[in-house]
Amino acid sequence: MNEELQPYEVFAKHMEEKYPAIFSQPYGGFAVGEGWWPILESLCGQIQHHINWKNKQSVIVAQVTVAQIKEKFGGLRFYYDGGDDEIRGMVRMAESWADKSCETCGSPGTSGGKGWIKTLCPTHRAESDARYEERFKE
Repeated sequence: MNEELQPYEVFAKHMEEKYPAIFSQPYGGFAVGEGWWPILESLCGQIQHHINWKNKQSVIVAQVTVAQIKEKFGGLRFYYDGGDDEIRGMVRMAESWADKSCETCGSPGTSGGKGWIKTLCPTHRAESDARYEERFKE
């Protein structure tokens, strides 16, 4: 049976093929919503560009390899090995960007909600809260 790839599988494959050095170790996938995928793609592109550029300048920067990417308490967490101070800054910037972006669609969002803390836009927040209330109706 030849099933069509789901959006998550397409994104993961794209990232692993585009940034093979960053995703060279087992990392557990992308445990975040689709709205944060552009942030991750931008971050990985900037990281790899920085490493390649620095290493051409004879300033050796250890290759970044991802250990884990996930959402925790409504925020993006990007755990990795390697890099330098500039890359640490890039990661903090991406995490800050995600703190203000809906994890579902990428629109401006805020952290909070009923049940799990998530960063969502008003539309997805209302949907999430309604699902939570429906689950716990008496």
